[in-house]
Amino acid sequence: MRGGQIAALIFAILLLLPGGCCVFFGFVFLHGFNPEGHQSSEFYPSLLLFGLGILAVAVLLFWVAFRRRPLR
Repeated sequence: MRGGQIAALIFAILLLLPGGCCVFFGFVFLHGFNPEGHQSSEFYPSLLLFGLGILAVAVLLFWVAFRRRPLR
C-alpha cells in the first residue's frame, strides 16, 4: 500500500462513525420517534441525506484505498 492509500483508508474509517450516526438518527426521527413529544420537522430527512452523503464519501475513500494498480 502506498501512503495515499493508507491515508484514504484512515479517513474512510473515521467517516464511518459520523455518517452512521447521522443515518441512524435520520431513520429514527423520520419514523416519528421524538423524545420531546413534538412533531418531526423538515430537518430530519436532511439529516438522513447528509449522513448518506458522508457514507458515500467513505465508500469512495475505501475504493481508493483498495483498488489495484494495473500491471505494467
